[in-house]
Amino acid sequence: MKRSIPLSKIHAAARKALIAADAGYFSWPEQQQERFRATMNEQAQSRVDSVLLKEIFGISCSPNEAAEIWRDLPLSELNPLNWAKLLTCGIGDDYIFLNESMAADTSLLNFHNLYEYDYYDHLFQERANKEQFADYQSRDYYALRFSRWARLIIDGQFYYANFYSLAGYLMSYLEDKGLDLIQALIPHQYVDGKDHGKQEQGGFLWSMDIKANGLEQQLDELKHRWYQYMQQRWDELSQTQSQLAPVVYFRDEDSKGEKHRDFIFNNAQALQQVRWQHFLADCKALLGNSSDITQLQAQELAKAEQWLQQTYQDIIGNFDPKVVKFKKLRKIVIAPGAFDDVLGEEEEDE
Repeated sequence: MKRSIPLSKIHAAARKALIAADAGYFSWPEQQQERFRATMNEQAQSRVDSVLLKEIFGISCSPNEAAEIWRDLPLSELNPLNWAKLLTCGIGDDYIFLNESMAADTSLLNFHNLYEYDYYDHLFQERANKEQFADYQSRDYYALRFSRWARLIIDGQFYYANFYSLAGYLMSYLEDKGLDLIQALIPHQYVDGKDHGKQEQGGFLWSMDIKANGLEQQLDELKHRWYQYMQQRWDELSQTQSQLAPVVYFRDEDSKGEKHRDFIFNNAQALQQVRWQHFLADCKALLGNSSDITQLQAQELAKAEQWLQQTYQDIIGNFDPKVVKFKKLRKIVIAPGAFDDVLGEEEEDE
C-alpha cells in the first residue's frame, strides 16, 4: 500500500539531505550547487540517502546501511523517496536526472544538449563493438538507437520518463504486437527445460523450451526473420525521419499513482534543439500532435501483419528443417531473489 507524503515534507527532506551532503551547500552560488548535485561522490550520496530514509519514512540508519535498506523497500514505496532524491541530484530548470551509467568525472553537465550525449554514446558503442567483434560492421548514426530512462519535475510533479526516437517507439510497439501475431500463426508455449532451476554459480539456471506442435524450427526461423525485419525497419524509418523537420511528441500515463511521460524525438535535429538545462521548455517548442503517433502505429502494424503472413507462407512452403543453422549456446544464471520485487508487485495487484 502506498503512503501519501506531503510535498512540503519531500522538499524539506531534500534540503536536510543536501546539508548533510555538504554543510556549505546553501551558501554556494546556483551554478556551484548544480555541479555538486550532478557530480556528488558516493560518500555524499550515502549521507543523502540516510537522511531521506529518516525524514520520509522515519527509518534511522547509518550512511553505510542506507543503500541496502533503500534497495529492500517495496517498489510501491519508492515514489516519494525518488522524488526527494531527484531534488538532490537533478540539474536544470526541471531537475532532470538521466538513469544511465557514465564514465568517471562525467555528468550531464558535460553535454550541452541531448544530441551531444546521444552521439557520444553512439561513438562509445561503436568502439566497444569493434573491439569485441572482429567482423563488426559500423552503423550510421541516427537519434536514440537505445531508449533512455530519466526523472524530472513537470509542473511541480515528479515524473518518470522514457526517451525514444520515433523509429524506436514504433518498433517497441511492433515488438509487443508481433508476439501476438506470431503466436496466432504458429501457436506455441514455453515449458521448463531439463536443466531449469538447477543450482549453478551461486544462482539457478533459467532454461525454457518452446513447444510448437512439431513446428519448433519453423517458429525459430520466423522469429529470426522477424528480428531482421525489425532492425531493417528501424533503419528505414530513422532515415526517413532524418529528412523531416524536428518534432517532439509527449505521451503521458498515470499508473498506480506514479506519473510517467514518454518523450519521442523524431530525429537528431530535435535532439540538437533540446538542451539539458532547459529540457521541458525546449521540448514544448517542438511539440507535435500525438495523434500522428497513433496513425503511424496503425500503418506500421498493417505492414508488419502483411510481411509476417507472407514470410510465414514462405517458411511453411519452403523451409527445410533438416538444414540446421549454427547457434552459439547461451547459459542464463539468475541470482537468488532476482524476481522478488516482481512477485511482490503481483501479490499487491491480487
